[in-house]
Amino acid sequence: MARTTPPRPVDVEGVFPALASHRRTATRLHPRHGVPGTGDSSVAGPLLWPAGEPWPVCTAAHPKGTGHLLSDVRSRRRIQDGARGRDFTEDEQRRLDAMRVADHVPDLRDDEALPMLAVAQLSTRDVPDLVGPEGQDLLQVLWCPFEAHGPDRTIDVVLKWRRSADVTAVLTPQPEPPVAGREECVPTMCVVHPEQVVEHEYLGLLDEGLQEEVSAWEEGLLDEDDAEDGPSPAASYAT
Repeated sequence: MARTTPPRPVDVEGVFPALASHRRTATRLHPRHGVPGTGDSSVAGPLLWPAGEPWPVCTAAHPKGTGHLLSDVRSRRRIQDGARGRDFTEDEQRRLDAMRVADHVPDLRDDEALPMLAVAQLSTRDVPDLVGPEGQDLLQVLWCPFEAHGPDRTIDVVLKWRRSADVTAVLTPQPEPPVAGREECVPTMCVVHPEQVVEHEYLGLLDEGLQEEVSAWEEGLLDEDDAEDGPSPAASYAT
């Protein structure tokens, strides 16, 4: 099924012709649940990773065995998706209650190497504006699913560019950590439906005069909306 962005309600370049020089293209991915292959652009799908190349690992010292089991995170999401629009059954609720943050891998040392988690794979075939090193057409994104790195306590991200035609034998099975610090750090596997769209630079990047014109126009639209809605009823308070 094709995924496309609805037509824009306003021709913004018709209102502000100067914005034409600030036009750019971007690619919307429209991720949806699916089963991507190793050669596909995807979110959290299998990577086109050479069998003979070491998989990235996190060696930073932080708690690595305590958190959410990846298997629990995925099971919880399947149960929630299956129960959409209805209450959980007793069995479903019992299974959900059993999935808790715990010390799941107590023997895993804080300084032990932990496999990174595959997050995304994007091909320049699908994302034309994605430009990497010369001759390399595939960007792979991995991270350590713990917000525990550096002074800002953030996720540690690895970006890997490669030439897809160079990969013959693909690594299988692909490593992943058993536990994540937060459920939100575990992406759901999705296929993508890339669509190239036109966008314009962020307001703060425009010249000052154009910024003022756009801001005044937006304020005018808000004033029109307020006028159509009518005055808000005044609140009355007992004295």
